[in-house]
Amino acid sequence: MAESLQNIKSRLRAVKNTGKITKAMEVVAATKMRKSQEAAFASRPYSLSALELLRKISDNKIPFTDIREVKRTLVVLVSSDRGLAGSFNAQIARATDKLLLGDQYAKNQEHKFLFLAVGKKSESYIHKNKFELAEKFYGFGDFVEPDETILLAEFIMRGFAENKYDRVLAVSTHFRTALTQDVVVRQILPLDVEKISETVREIVPESGRYSNLEAARSSTPGVGGLQTPGVFPRATEYIMEPKPEEVLNTLVPHLIRMQVYHLVLEANASEHSARRVAMKNASDNADEISSELFIAYNKARQSAITGEIIEIISTQNAL
Repeated sequence: MAESLQNIKSRLRAVKNTGKITKAMEVVAATKMRKSQEAAFASRPYSLSALELLRKISDNKIPFTDIREVKRTLVVLVSSDRGLAGSFNAQIARATDKLLLGDQYAKNQEHKFLFLAVGKKSESYIHKNKFELAEKFYGFGDFVEPDETILLAEFIMRGFAENKYDRVLAVSTHFRTALTQDVVVRQILPLDVEKISETVREIVPESGRYSNLEAARSSTPGVGGLQTPGVFPRATEYIMEPKPEEVLNTLVPHLIRMQVYHLVLEANASEHSARRVAMKNASDNADEISSELFIAYNKARQSAITGEIIEIISTQNAL
């Protein structure tokens, strides 16, 4: 009986310690999630201003918009570097499997998929399925800065410009609410202004502290009117020097970098949210198991005391 009490007590202590760890990880993940939302939210007005400028000068030939025969597709998988995030990484893997089966070019024997891993978990998935890995990028950090994703965006643009691939797709998570994240497939190249606009708008969650779209308006004239996707006011005319082509050659790569940055930001917010939910569930389970073990410990202890009392009374009666 003493061993049973000791075992229960050891298990109870271990479960309580685990619960403290998961509770701390839940709080940390919630803080990181809010900061990721703040970073994405703060960059939105600037992004919309840049998109408005691009639309106003889109009568000229825009780089990275040329549509050609698709023989090679680069798939960018945006996952996490660490685990303990529930089904976050598994959802990315399932969405990729679905893409490879349902893509319009998947059955074309001349077509080929290349993969770019953003995060260690996506690299593991690529190696596990023996796909061709074009490049890998790690360690963007919990709070991503725009400069951190420049190398990733430059690699994507350089390969497309050199005809190493004819299309670039990104499989990443779309942050909707603190409890809901959807895996979506977005086309990065060839460039589509409307799709970039959609990516920027989606970074604002549908509920919670940052769901108010009115607060996302910029003080820049014209940005406040961009509440309907695809509607860009044309009241302002720009005089560009030296040439519109040079302006586009600078602006368009910047917009692509911005789109990649937003994808990583959104994935980070989703990762932290998924980890927060997973750690909350673990904490709740730890509390439940602790309660059950505490009851079992009390029952075992009471049983031991009752047994000892019976032995004393029996001995006294025998004497």
